[in-house]
Amino acid sequence: MAIGLAISLLGAAPAAAHSAGSPDGWSLATTRPDASAAAPAYLGNGYVGTRIPADGAGYASSPVASETHIAGVYASVPDEVGGGTQRQGSINLPGWTQLDVVVAGQRYASADAGSYRQVLHLRRGVVTTTARWSVGGRATDIRYDVVLDRARKRVGLVRLRLTPRWSGRLRVRDVLGAGAYRPSLRRVRVSADSKTAILAVRAVGTNTTAAEVARLRAPSTSSVAARTQPKKMTTSRTATIPVRAGRTYEVSKVVGFATSLDASRPARAAGRAAARAPGPARILAESAAAWRRLWRADIVVPGRRQLQRRVRAAKFYLLASARPDVDWSISPVGLSAGGYNNHVFWDAETWMYPALLAQHPAEATSVVDYRYRTRAGARRNARRTGYAGQRYAWESALTGDEVTPTWAETGRLEQHVSADVALAQWQRFLAGANQRWLRRRGWPVIRGAADFWASRAELGADGRFHINQTEGPDEQNWPVDDSVYVNATAASALRIAARAAQILGEPAPPHWAEVANGLVVLEPRPLDGLPAVRQEFAGYAGGQVKQADVVLLTYPWEFPQAAEVDRSNLDYYTPRYDPEGPAMTDSVGSIIAAQLGDDCSSWTYTLRSLDPFVKAPYEQFTEARSGQGVFTFLTGEGGFLQEFLYGYPGLRWREDRLLLDPMLPAQLSGGLRLTGLRWHGRVFDVTLGRANTTVTLRSGAAAPVDTPAGTRTLAPGAPVTLPTRTAGPTADNLARCRPAAASDADPSAPAAAAVDGSPVTVWTSDADPATPSTLTVRLAGSSTIAHATVTWQDARPLAPYRLQARSAGAWRTVAFVRAVEGDVDSVSFAPRQADAVRLRLPAARLGGDNPRLAELTVGP
Repeated sequence: MAIGLAISLLGAAPAAAHSAGSPDGWSLATTRPDASAAAPAYLGNGYVGTRIPADGAGYASSPVASETHIAGVYASVPDEVGGGTQRQGSINLPGWTQLDVVVAGQRYASADAGSYRQVLHLRRGVVTTTARWSVGGRATDIRYDVVLDRARKRVGLVRLRLTPRWSGRLRVRDVLGAGAYRPSLRRVRVSADSKTAILAVRAVGTNTTAAEVARLRAPSTSSVAARTQPKKMTTSRTATIPVRAGRTYEVSKVVGFATSLDASRPARAAGRAAARAPGPARILAESAAAWRRLWRADIVVPGRRQLQRRVRAAKFYLLASARPDVDWSISPVGLSAGGYNNHVFWDAETWMYPALLAQHPAEATSVVDYRYRTRAGARRNARRTGYAGQRYAWESALTGDEVTPTWAETGRLEQHVSADVALAQWQRFLAGANQRWLRRRGWPVIRGAADFWASRAELGADGRFHINQTEGPDEQNWPVDDSVYVNATAASALRIAARAAQILGEPAPPHWAEVANGLVVLEPRPLDGLPAVRQEFAGYAGGQVKQADVVLLTYPWEFPQAAEVDRSNLDYYTPRYDPEGPAMTDSVGSIIAAQLGDDCSSWTYTLRSLDPFVKAPYEQFTEARSGQGVFTFLTGEGGFLQEFLYGYPGLRWREDRLLLDPMLPAQLSGGLRLTGLRWHGRVFDVTLGRANTTVTLRSGAAAPVDTPAGTRTLAPGAPVTLPTRTAGPTADNLARCRPAAASDADPSAPAAAAVDGSPVTVWTSDADPATPSTLTVRLAGSSTIAHATVTWQDARPLAPYRLQARSAGAWRTVAFVRAVEGDVDSVSFAPRQADAVRLRLPAARLGGDNPRLAELTVGP
């Protein structure tokens, strides 16, 4: 998947636009309208998604459009890159939240208001905006509450409360239809009266009809005038309200949604949803209750307030784009925007689906069910390209037929998606689906993928099977032959199919096993000082890699290979990733590092997977570190969540048991708590502590749990306790995994990297190289030190630097290190007591780069 072209947030958010909110991590807030406008809040209920502008309701076209999307609605749209027409492209549907306040002919705008505050309530799924707005000395307190009802998928609500500090008349103008992309829509119906507005449009190319019906509720003392503009596909109604100072007035708009994909008469279905909806207070209450039920499954990070907000925000945005009763998958941006044409990629199966599967299997199932429903399109893709079985589209939409833009090579070459699809189906079975589901739903998809791979592999002169002219996840190197990722996952998909056939008593063609066992998967070999690296593809010469590729064999594929190979691949490819690459790469690095567990670099990778991408004030991910690409990038959010669900707890699914091997880095000293995990009818919690991890069964039958110490039985009233692996200081390295702080740090190269035990993660400053910088490491109490090793990666100080030690609150220089050739400085000095050490680096020379510190070790 190439970096998206939809939006750039580079430099958009004000420097001080940090997130605020409740200490418990359940709300995200800002008091700055410009911050809200630069990275606006997003609401969704799994069927409809809408961005909320800084004003609190309405439509904003920039800097980020307040788009509205409904699951599965596409249209023929202009191809902005290649020219011509993009079939089944994303379409911004008519806006529905606009409820303007007008006083003395002027419309409320948050930029002109005071006492501004906008809050996204994660626990309740509501955006609340409050402000005091003055016109000609007349001040009015304004409050908007906007919700997409989680309890009723077809219902949205805008509730406006006004408290004027003056008496007279004001107007509230309701608009339906703002922001719709009219060139790709055709009018079906536009009508309005004082109570009800109806807007139905048909998408060009797909002929999908989308309908919105809005019911307006205004004070009984108001008069309402309605107007339609059929050519613009908009309706408006203006309520004129006599007001008295100090009294509060409420105007609300309940909107129903439907499409021809899920209703034979969309306008009627939308109207019925709006008419049957209860009053605003009950809508808010029942939607909040539905959200609270979802939050019974939570990820709790004690003592880490900012991290807690970001974890819950990531989960909220994923859930906002998925629900069990919507027959659709998830695009890289979900329902938040139109990036990547809202097409379905491997992102859904590999990055987002597992983040839902562990705690919300019902919501996750929509992803795998989508592939079952679109398997006919996958068969057509295979036939068109001369193969058997089901070749799943790199970019899929309504039917499963390939809809990648013709200018992109990915539609031809990124065939690995068919293996990714098969793995997701198998994971659904492992995590809780029964054999009936496997036979009816999973098996047709898995079998089709296996038939494709069996026909795609070619027998070579060497007697081995090869898959040539493909593209792996690394989209900067193509076409390639014998991609390790493609071949290993194709072989794994064939073996999954054979096992599924065995379980179901179905015949498995012998050719499946022949190809699986004969496929070339490049063997590990010594490379760049590492003992067992798999080359990414035949002829790979060590160049830049766009994103996680070979390392994915370790997770999520669990490809059978030695831990030495897992470590070598991680350490070899980490320094080779594109520094402007996408958000999900480092999340898998964290999971693998936690699995290996011999240092605390898992925490470094967590920081790298988060800090360069997340945008205040609502903690949403951008796609790339530069702020470029799509927004909100759910692929990155899903990868981030997997670190806490599968990385630190070491959770893996097996056919007849759970596997747990927890690891907790020192930086998560408060522990980690996962609630509402699900497996085959059981609900259980996992609590990671510094020394031990406890697994508690909340409901369901007893279950076997594999641990490093053997198999345990998890039963009602009988929790399982097992050791928590960790990494910390050693006798030879007192700085290892200790708290580190820097005068400045590149978000992709945090201070923690300098002492995490990994030689491939680095700390570097992102300040002007002409300024000096410092790195400080706090030791575990007062210790005797006499030696340090300082290892640099790619760039070292070009002038002498100082090593300092702190004792009794005073810093003293213990060594003055000269600028020399080489990447490793071995520094000895007279033994002394210290509770902290510090490197003081000079400014780089003109034109030089900031030094990159790979590792600092300190010992006696």
